[in-house]
Amino acid sequence: MDKSFVPDASWMAQKYDEMNAMLFNGKLGACEFGIFTTGRGSGGGVLGWFEMRGANLKADRYNRRMFAATFAGKEYITKYNFVEVCKPKIELNGNYRGTEHGFLCTLVHEMCHYYTYMNGWAPTQAHGREFRDIGMVVASRSNGLFTVQRLASAEQMSEMELSDEMKAKKEKRLASKKASISAVVVFMPDGSIELTTTSSQPLIDKIKLYRGSGDKTGTILDRLYGNGTTVVVSNNPEVIDFLFSKGYKTNMRTWQYWNIEGKPWIEEFKRMLNGDSSYKNATESGNSEKKNPGKVFSIKTSNGVFECNADDRDELVSKIKRRFPKMSDETIEKVVNNPANYKTVMNESKVRIKRIVREVIEEYLNNESLESTDTEDVVSIKPGMNLGLVSPLQM
Repeated sequence: MDKSFVPDASWMAQKYDEMNAMLFNGKLGACEFGIFTTGRGSGGGVLGWFEMRGANLKADRYNRRMFAATFAGKEYITKYNFVEVCKPKIELNGNYRGTEHGFLCTLVHEMCHYYTYMNGWAPTQAHGREFRDIGMVVASRSNGLFTVQRLASAEQMSEMELSDEMKAKKEKRLASKKASISAVVVFMPDGSIELTTTSSQPLIDKIKLYRGSGDKTGTILDRLYGNGTTVVVSNNPEVIDFLFSKGYKTNMRTWQYWNIEGKPWIEEFKRMLNGDSSYKNATESGNSEKKNPGKVFSIKTSNGVFECNADDRDELVSKIKRRFPKMSDETIEKVVNNPANYKTVMNESKVRIKRIVREVIEEYLNNESLESTDTEDVVSIKPGMNLGLVSPLQM
């Protein structure tokens, strides 16, 4: 298979006209073409790109009508002014070498994106229902020559190959990224294991500082997960290579974790960590001993959910009386004796955290709904967007 073909703008213009006539009944309007070699996943993540370079392109979120915001107001977009206002452009990745058919598949894919915007309605998602619908039409009209999907198929990718220069740059960047990243593994008293990968030294220092201390006041990790939490930080190349091979490549810059408990490779991962003194200390200190689950009293009220530790009955009754001073002793006795008002959890603090998060989200949603009645809900149009509601094209 000859993979030496490299597209240019003139080839794209010629094939665009041919594909427009054959697959889209000539409905697509004029378009600009170009080749990109930097940005946008040029190192291998993206084969092609459709964009609209018009100024101030927006859409009403709920009816998806596209318009250009001007000093005079809104200029709504239709199939008649789409080219002039939106200035559509298709680009292909110039760092690839491949077969002509491989690049033609990518061009047709981007033409399908063009089709989903050209009537002036923003699609549900970049690769949502509208995209899939036109993709099926294209597949039918081409007798299966083009199978339009969200991502390039394995067969199509077999026809494409990065240039040697870009391969070298990509390998160099990957090696640099691996060298700067550390794996942070949190072993918690309930037996769960969480992982983050980060190159932020301040974040690593912060997490190290918060490892379980066992004192009464406790650190942040103690208050979240209970005494005995242990953190292992490793920048061992073998460990980092292993995590990259499993897909954990994201450079976390915030305190965010993946839960890796129960993964089929967890024991192999532990053996790799075994060379780290911090991991040995974690196992020697008995960190693997699981904490017994506790009971939590939980009831719904008009003001939300009331939850508290239920291990001590007298303390529970006292808390209910303080929280609901008008509740009679007889009613309190009934709710305390009702098994449906209890649930078993590993740690009460986790329940408290979830409740706080839920309350914050509810407050945000309430505020958002109030604001939306007074302001026009408008979003900027850009490829890859997800407006999230039902498209008028589906009605």
